[in-house]
Amino acid sequence: MPSKKRPAPLDKLLDQFFKERGQEQKYRELKVFEVWDQVMGEEIKSNAVPVSVNQGRLQVSVRNSVWLTELGFARQKLKTKLNRNLGRGVIKDISLRIGQVPEHGAADTQEEKPPQIKDPALDKKIDQMLASVGDEALRKLLKDWLAAMADQ
Repeated sequence: MPSKKRPAPLDKLLDQFFKERGQEQKYRELKVFEVWDQVMGEEIKSNAVPVSVNQGRLQVSVRNSVWLTELGFARQKLKTKLNRNLGRGVIKDISLRIGQVPEHGAADTQEEKPPQIKDPALDKKIDQMLASVGDEALRKLLKDWLAAMADQ
Protein backbone atom coordinates (compact mmCIF):
# COMPACT_ATOMS: atom_id res chain seq x y z
CA MET A 1 0.00 0.00 0.00
CA PRO A 2 1.56 3.31 -1.05
CA SER A 3 2.09 5.78 1.76
CA LYS A 4 0.40 9.14 1.52
CA LYS A 5 2.72 12.07 1.30
CA ARG A 6 2.06 14.47 4.16
CA PRO A 7 1.64 18.11 3.22
CA ALA A 8 4.57 20.31 4.08
CA PRO A 9 4.03 22.63 7.05
CA LEU A 10 3.14 26.16 5.97
CA ASP A 11 6.07 27.74 7.81
CA LYS A 12 8.47 25.48 5.87
CA LEU A 13 6.79 26.46 2.58
CA LEU A 14 7.09 30.14 3.47
CA ASP A 15 10.75 29.72 4.43
CA GLN A 16 11.40 28.06 1.07
CA PHE A 17 9.37 30.67 -0.83
CA PHE A 18 11.38 33.60 0.54
CA LYS A 19 14.70 31.76 0.38
CA GLU A 20 14.16 31.19 -3.35
CA ARG A 21 13.65 34.93 -3.78
CA GLY A 22 16.68 35.93 -1.75
CA GLN A 23 14.49 37.40 1.00
CA GLU A 24 15.09 34.82 3.74
CA GLN A 25 16.78 37.25 6.14
CA LYS A 26 14.03 39.87 5.72
CA TYR A 27 11.36 37.20 6.24
CA ARG A 28 13.06 36.01 9.43
CA GLU A 29 13.41 39.60 10.65
CA LEU A 30 9.73 40.32 10.10
CA LYS A 31 8.75 37.36 12.25
CA VAL A 32 9.72 39.54 15.22
CA PHE A 33 6.26 41.14 14.97
CA GLU A 34 4.69 37.68 15.35
CA VAL A 35 6.78 36.49 18.29
CA TRP A 36 7.13 39.73 20.29
CA ASP A 37 4.07 39.16 22.49
CA GLN A 38 4.98 35.51 23.07
CA VAL A 39 8.62 36.20 23.92
CA MET A 40 8.23 39.30 26.08
CA GLY A 41 6.53 39.21 29.44
CA GLU A 42 3.22 40.94 30.05
CA GLU A 43 4.88 44.02 31.52
CA ILE A 44 7.27 44.57 28.60
CA LYS A 45 4.70 43.99 25.88
CA SER A 46 2.42 46.52 27.59
CA ASN A 47 5.14 49.17 27.57
CA ALA A 48 7.17 48.52 24.43
CA VAL A 49 6.40 47.56 20.83
CA PRO A 50 8.56 46.71 17.85
CA VAL A 51 8.31 49.41 15.19
CA SER A 52 10.65 48.32 12.42
CA VAL A 53 13.50 46.00 11.64
CA ASN A 54 16.13 46.49 8.97
CA GLN A 55 19.33 44.52 8.42
CA GLY A 56 19.07 43.00 11.88
CA ARG A 57 18.49 46.30 13.70
CA LEU A 58 15.21 46.27 15.62
CA GLN A 59 13.63 49.62 16.45
CA VAL A 60 11.44 49.48 19.58
CA SER A 61 9.12 52.21 20.80
CA VAL A 62 8.83 52.49 24.59
CA ARG A 63 6.20 54.27 26.66
CA ASN A 64 8.46 56.62 28.69
CA SER A 65 11.99 57.34 29.94
CA VAL A 66 11.67 54.80 32.75
CA TRP A 67 11.09 52.02 30.20
CA LEU A 68 13.80 53.43 27.96
CA THR A 69 16.31 53.04 30.80
CA GLU A 70 14.95 49.67 31.98
CA LEU A 71 15.03 48.08 28.55
CA GLY A 72 18.36 49.70 27.77
CA PHE A 73 19.86 47.64 30.60
CA ALA A 74 18.02 44.52 29.37
CA ARG A 75 18.86 45.01 25.67
CA GLN A 76 21.14 41.94 25.44
CA LYS A 77 18.59 39.69 27.20
CA LEU A 78 15.85 40.88 24.85
CA LYS A 79 18.03 40.20 21.82
CA THR A 80 18.87 36.70 23.10
CA LYS A 81 15.20 35.88 23.76
CA LEU A 82 14.15 37.04 20.31
CA ASN A 83 16.96 35.22 18.53
CA ARG A 84 16.07 32.03 20.37
CA ASN A 85 12.72 32.17 18.55
CA LEU A 86 13.78 33.75 15.25
CA GLY A 87 17.11 32.07 14.67
CA ARG A 88 20.64 32.84 15.68
CA GLY A 89 21.84 36.27 14.66
CA VAL A 90 18.58 37.52 13.13
CA ILE A 91 18.38 40.47 15.53
CA LYS A 92 21.83 42.03 15.74
CA ASP A 93 20.97 45.19 17.65
CA ILE A 94 18.01 46.79 19.40
CA SER A 95 17.46 50.52 19.26
CA LEU A 96 15.04 52.04 21.77
CA ARG A 97 13.17 55.33 21.61
CA ILE A 98 10.32 56.95 23.45
CA GLY A 99 7.17 56.87 21.35
CA GLN A 100 3.62 55.73 21.13
CA VAL A 101 2.75 52.36 22.59
CA PRO A 102 -0.86 51.30 22.09
CA GLU A 103 -2.79 50.22 25.13
CA HIS A 104 -2.41 46.48 25.41
CA GLY A 105 -5.40 44.76 23.81
CA ALA A 106 -6.60 47.90 22.05
CA ALA A 107 -7.91 47.00 18.61
CA ASP A 108 -6.86 48.91 15.54
CA THR A 109 -9.71 51.15 14.52
CA GLN A 110 -8.33 51.90 11.09
CA GLU A 111 -9.25 49.46 8.39
CA GLU A 112 -6.37 48.97 5.98
CA LYS A 113 -6.78 48.04 2.36
CA PRO A 114 -4.99 44.74 1.71
CA PRO A 115 -1.88 45.01 -0.47
CA GLN A 116 -2.18 43.96 -4.09
CA ILE A 117 0.33 41.69 -5.82
CA LYS A 118 1.58 43.47 -8.93
CA ASP A 119 3.26 40.46 -10.56
CA PRO A 120 0.61 38.07 -11.99
CA ALA A 121 3.06 35.13 -11.96
CA LEU A 122 3.81 35.69 -8.28
CA ASP A 123 0.09 36.04 -7.55
CA LYS A 124 -0.57 32.69 -9.24
CA LYS A 125 2.33 31.02 -7.38
CA ILE A 126 1.00 32.28 -4.03
CA ASP A 127 -2.50 31.03 -4.88
CA GLN A 128 -1.07 27.60 -5.71
CA MET A 129 0.97 27.53 -2.53
CA LEU A 130 -2.06 28.42 -0.39
CA ALA A 131 -4.55 26.16 -2.22
CA SER A 132 -4.27 23.50 0.47
CA VAL A 133 -5.28 25.93 3.24
CA GLY A 134 -8.90 24.99 3.86
CA ASP A 135 -9.87 27.95 6.02
CA GLU A 136 -10.82 30.78 3.65
CA ALA A 137 -10.17 33.54 6.20
CA LEU A 138 -6.73 32.14 6.99
CA ARG A 139 -5.93 31.77 3.29
CA LYS A 140 -6.88 35.43 2.69
CA LEU A 141 -4.85 36.58 5.69
CA LEU A 142 -1.80 34.65 4.47
CA LYS A 143 -2.18 35.96 0.93
CA ASP A 144 -2.42 39.56 2.19
CA TRP A 145 0.65 39.04 4.35
CA LEU A 146 2.62 37.49 1.49
CA ALA A 147 1.57 40.35 -0.79
CA ALA A 148 2.85 42.85 1.77
CA MET A 149 6.13 40.94 2.06
CA ALA A 150 6.54 40.81 -1.73
CA ASP A 151 5.94 44.57 -1.96
CA GLN A 152 8.89 45.42 0.29
